[in-house]
Amino acid sequence: MNKLSLVAVCALMITGAARGEEGFEQHGGHTHGAAQLDLVLDGTALQMQLHSPAINLVGFEHPARTASEREQVSRAVNWLRQAENLVDIAAEAGCTLQSAQVEQNLLAAKRVSPDMTEHTEHEHEHEHEHEHEHEPEHQYNAQAPDEQAEASSAHNDFEVSYAFHCTAPEKLESVSITLFSRFPGIETLDVRLITPDAQRLLTLDSHDTDIGLR
Repeated sequence: MNKLSLVAVCALMITGAARGEEGFEQHGGHTHGAAQLDLVLDGTALQMQLHSPAINLVGFEHPARTASEREQVSRAVNWLRQAENLVDIAAEAGCTLQSAQVEQNLLAAKRVSPDMTEHTEHEHEHEHEHEHEHEPEHQYNAQAPDEQAEASSAHNDFEVSYAFHCTAPEKLESVSITLFSRFPGIETLDVRLITPDAQRLLTLDSHDTDIGLR
């Protein structure tokens, strides 16, 4: 089940389930301190997708501007790629991570690799020095002031997707969410859960971290 189909499945069940869960906020909003997790167990496939405002994970939402901010984003991305940092799954279920994907817009394409960041930026700045040394000053900015302000204040989110293959899914009774200690900016986690035995919505926090699958 890919990312699109997982979201579609959750969307199909969310309307009916939400009616029975008073006070539960449906996915799709951008609320600081809140994150969302979709979890689907289908046969031997266990799929998870985490959605969080960037500020919950790195403390800011604007595109990374300094070496320190870029390093902070890179650390978060590397940490999130390791699924064991997000969830604790019982070993007897035999779940093996098949793929992990982290999507974010805080780093430009050329800045994905931390060890290449400074070199790339230096080359980029050097190129622009030659491109613009004979141009009028007013041509330096590609964006109008209003567009620049809008871009710098735009919301940025992290999307994290995991795919597991479980050899004994019948032994998977629950999973425990372990990201709260690493990312204290996440105060609540709204979960949409679909398994052969359950379809429900629940909200977790640092004191309540277990998701029952049966």
